[in-house]
Amino acid sequence: MRACKSIIRVLFLSGLIGLIGCASTQIQSKHPLVQANASAPHARIYFIRPGTERTMGVADNVVNIELDQHPLIKLVKGEYVLVDLKPGEVTVTIKSMTSWGPQGKIKEMSRSKDFNFDEDDTYFIVISPVDGEFRGVFFLPKSVDYVTAREISRHLRAVGRARDYPIPELNG
Repeated sequence: MRACKSIIRVLFLSGLIGLIGCASTQIQSKHPLVQANASAPHARIYFIRPGTERTMGVADNVVNIELDQHPLIKLVKGEYVLVDLKPGEVTVTIKSMTSWGPQGKIKEMSRSKDFNFDEDDTYFIVISPVDGEFRGVFFLPKSVDYVTAREISRHLRAVGRARDYPIPELNG
């Protein structure tokens, strides 16, 4: 009986740890556009995903951010990250799951926008949900200024390098 309880406890904890891993922001540091050398030319990009006023079902799950068709970030609602990128033109694509139609079927949504990131500049990209009602929820990347980013990020969790350089403490 005691061994059975121990096995159940181990299985429960393993499952819980697995779920936590699925619901955490992750950055692909080996992405071809990530500038790992701090002394090389780079642009600083904050990707910000604010919370929502109400729950949005499956659209509340992690969104996938791709740059030039290569996965870069899995971003959780209510968090933001900082990534140094090589300067230049970049297509930012946001992929997410949504419930759509009268039966609430699940499908992937994808929206893209082109950005031009200049060397030594800092950018704030907000990942905003758009509720298409029965057509589902999709996310758009939108560039905002420092003041807007500071206001949005006030109650969000900084993840990764953003913890060392949080938006509210930057000098706009």
